[in-house]
Amino acid sequence: MKILLPANSLDIGIHLTSILSVAKQAGFDTSAISMGTSTTLQVELVGGQRTTVLATDLLTSEFSNDVDYALLYQHQKTKAELACENDFATNTQIYLNVIDEQQSMDVWSCNSESSRALKSASEIEETSYHLSWFIVSLVLDFPIEDALVLARAGCVSRETWPCLSQHFPTPVIEDELLNIQVGWAVKASTTAFSVMTKASLGLYPVVDSVEWIKTLLQLGIKTIQLRIKNPDDEHLESKVKQAIELGNQYNAQVFINDYWQLALKYQAYGVHLGQEDIETADLRKIANAGIRLGLSTHGYYELLRIIQINPSYIALGHIFPTTTKDMPSRPQGLVRLALYQKLIDTIKYGDSVGYPTVAIGGIDLETAQPVWSCGVSSLAVVRAITQAGDIPTVINQFSGVMRDRQWC
Repeated sequence: MKILLPANSLDIGIHLTSILSVAKQAGFDTSAISMGTSTTLQVELVGGQRTTVLATDLLTSEFSNDVDYALLYQHQKTKAELACENDFATNTQIYLNVIDEQQSMDVWSCNSESSRALKSASEIEETSYHLSWFIVSLVLDFPIEDALVLARAGCVSRETWPCLSQHFPTPVIEDELLNIQVGWAVKASTTAFSVMTKASLGLYPVVDSVEWIKTLLQLGIKTIQLRIKNPDDEHLESKVKQAIELGNQYNAQVFINDYWQLALKYQAYGVHLGQEDIETADLRKIANAGIRLGLSTHGYYELLRIIQINPSYIALGHIFPTTTKDMPSRPQGLVRLALYQKLIDTIKYGDSVGYPTVAIGGIDLETAQPVWSCGVSSLAVVRAITQAGDIPTVINQFSGVMRDRQWC
């Protein structure tokens, strides 16, 4: 990847060099990243077959039509003023330092119909430094929402990769003026789900049948998830009911993936939902029933978004390439996993600090130890169990990897 900077951006070049050094110290491979000079007044990120073009009012007042992102720092608009503009959030414009009472907001469009925003107690003072963090985050292949999160956090953490929760902004989950409504904000505004201990999770198989549930519970597994992908399965309700009954019989923690209504009906121990599922699930009903909630995340923005509804555990993934599920995001890898875990370890959870976490996605016996070394609370496995020739031996081998942890 090559970062091409306009000739009038010497300060940004200096910041980029410093932040790339921070990224390297955090574990990222920056060896293939270089810098050069752009022939335009825009920043160009050139990699492979694609060039991403960034424009900012820090460098020019005129933007070309081929801009991917336009970062606006000098608009001095309030949230109310911004909301009055019909096209305030196009697919390219990102408004930084939007004034909203006693806080500062960053606002951008996630599609043609809705917006996203971050809020922070303080405004961005060193705008070129913020821009540099944004550029580095994109070059490291973070999605736009994570790049904006890291740009805010990096301005606070300075010479180290941000890992403390107080460094990070908060994703806005509901704002009528900005047309931000994630679906569960009102229903879950005061909801807290039952807490779990980190030690209680253990090895966490994810399987697609009642037969697998029974087999693995008989072998001593204490946490397991039933994930039936076909919602039109004519025996779906019966299978969910049987899985929950088996959990009660073996005193195990059985989580039902997606089908929260059936989990409520048959009083499951827990439910696991994806980011898209929480838009429609009645989280208050789930919480009031005492059912634990696990939520999937794929980066900083989603992680910081879902802690506002206080789930029972956080799933981090997918760590490695996987064929068991179509994934909208790229594999996270070990460096990001370790950094997410460091952040989570500073976030309040119940009466303590640090949510239980489950690493998921392509984990097998070969990768189990390095994943476990990132500090997660549990390893979720699919094919490593269901395609094993000797299942009891494989379970024991995973247990051996996970035995070296002193829980607080």
